[in-house]
Amino acid sequence: MSYLCVTNKNTIMERDEVYKMIDTEREYQDHETNNPERADIIDEFDMAHTLLCIDKFLESAKQGWYKDNPNNNYKEVMPYMRVIAGVCVKMGEKYGMPKRRYYKR
Repeated sequence: MSYLCVTNKNTIMERDEVYKMIDTEREYQDHETNNPERADIIDEFDMAHTLLCIDKFLESAKQGWYKDNPNNNYKEVMPYMRVIAGVCVKMGEKYGMPKRRYYKR
């Protein structure tokens, strides 16, 4: 399966700042695993539960974008994207992340 993604050069936030936001999400997730009031956040979960977690937040993002957001406000959806990115980073930490092979021109 192959997808073509077009990069928009008109960015609101630089990549290093985006990475910082994802890093703070990971810090939050780690902190909340020790919070007894947050039984929904667990430290150890397998890939199946991870995929379900991502699916839950992706569904919330889609609902926020398509149903509850007539003006297509990105601010309504981006918190879900941050959480998904943090969960993906957590799985990279746990299982390792394969290097993306690509050919520079």
